[in-house]
Amino acid sequence: MKFNTRLLVSLLLTISLFSCNHLKKDDSGTEPHEVGIAYMNLETNEMLAYNAHALFHAASTMKTPVMFQLFKMRDDGVIDLNADISIKNSFTSIVDESSFSLPIQSQKDEILYPFLDQSLTYYEVIEKMITHSSNLATNILIEHTGADSIGLTMKKIGANGVMVVRGVEDLKAYNIGLNNVTSAYGMMKVMEAVYRSDLVSETSREEMISILKRQEYNQMIPAGLPDNVSVAHKTGSITRIAHDAAIVFPEDSAPFILVILTRGWGKREDAHKVGARIAGEVYKYHKGLLGRTDIVVPELLKD
Repeated sequence: MKFNTRLLVSLLLTISLFSCNHLKKDDSGTEPHEVGIAYMNLETNEMLAYNAHALFHAASTMKTPVMFQLFKMRDDGVIDLNADISIKNSFTSIVDESSFSLPIQSQKDEILYPFLDQSLTYYEVIEKMITHSSNLATNILIEHTGADSIGLTMKKIGANGVMVVRGVEDLKAYNIGLNNVTSAYGMMKVMEAVYRSDLVSETSREEMISILKRQEYNQMIPAGLPDNVSVAHKTGSITRIAHDAAIVFPEDSAPFILVILTRGWGKREDAHKVGARIAGEVYKYHKGLLGRTDIVVPELLKD
């Protein structure tokens, strides 16, 4: 995966950082932590947003754009997702093309570790990237998509603020600030593309949603919704960062997209609780039980 500096600069210049805060704030103006929220009703296209164009470290939410690019490549006739790919743990830094490996130290990566030096299909590796959030799977797959092609696709779907420039654990890139980033608005457009973009086939959309519904980490958006609500989503977390981006399927109303990005909570479970609280309020709004100005975001951030 060769790093394209010119493309990154172009992407940075095209980001629109305008205010899109349509939910009611309190009068104090003080917010001890930061969130970005974006909601879209997939039937009416109505949107609600709060701090929706602020950029956050993308963490593992960047894995959904990687998946979307792979299915687009399949539909373009570039790859066969039933084909085998090698499982390895050696990757190239985008900074100087030096080699690095991932530390296999968490459950999400141990899920793929037994297959090192063997082969799995693209489908199998995608499944582990999304449902178990395997970083190893992500790095293997992004070498087949390339970061540049993902960036071009993000432009096509209008996902302003979403920039996938590298794989995971490229410490040389991290140390000079070359990180994957997202905005709530941009990730909302990614999820909208998964649901209805013409860049991929109906079969691909259905398959991606099915994979996202098998997500194993459900502590944020799903935790704030009724048990009978189906959720196709991708989480992401690193130190003081916890995100969730979802397509929500209520039983008796239109589906909707909800993206919640959080920054600043020292304990991940506290960020999850805040995200679940926001999801619950947005769900009530979607069901007609709350008005737009009834959702006072700073109040929802308090312990």
